[in-house]
Amino acid sequence: MIKAVLFDMDGLMFDTERMYHDSWLELGRQRGLAMTEALVAGMRGRNREGCVALCKAAFGPEFDFMELRGACVERMEAQIAAKGLPKRPGLDELLEELARRGLPAVLATSTGRATALRYLELAGVNRYFKGAVCGDEVEHGKPAPDIFLRAAALAGAAPGQCMVLEDSPNGLRAGAAAGCRAVMVPDLDPATPELAALAAAVVPSLREAIPLLDTL
Repeated sequence: MIKAVLFDMDGLMFDTERMYHDSWLELGRQRGLAMTEALVAGMRGRNREGCVALCKAAFGPEFDFMELRGACVERMEAQIAAKGLPKRPGLDELLEELARRGLPAVLATSTGRATALRYLELAGVNRYFKGAVCGDEVEHGKPAPDIFLRAAALAGAAPGQCMVLEDSPNGLRAGAAAGCRAVMVPDLDPATPELAALAAAVVPSLREAIPLLDTL
């Protein structure tokens, strides 16, 4: 029986993964970098340290990751200021159902705490979350299981009693490695046979995750 739900954020709750994707590619192009789709996809779900390692492997040890990341964040913030923070379909319905059932929701995101909590507040969903574990608070980011193990403990449930909701391969692998019921809600990355085999279920939106509370 599911006793808690652990949420990824970018690409799962909010349509921000697409913003990151487009910003990294455009800014890389402006700087003459071979910023490929594969490299950007590899960063999805990883914390800052993991992204730094990937970029330095691609562009050399002197690559200034923080400068490019800062420009990416600035571009995204301008978009959010102009258009708001777009929610993914079914988010509000799922959070309302969890509240109705008294099931705790915990955020487990590779994004840093300051940004993550601000996004929850901007979207008006912070009141639904019992707590958060963020990418700047774990030694080993996704695909390691650390963040979900800590989130399960914060929820007061065993990992096997937790539903993990993820859109990225790195996040899904982390949820499965933690021993949680990892559910994939695809965004930019499709549910490949490998990912489908790891997942307890694959659903098209968060709305379709609601029946899984009774069946997983």
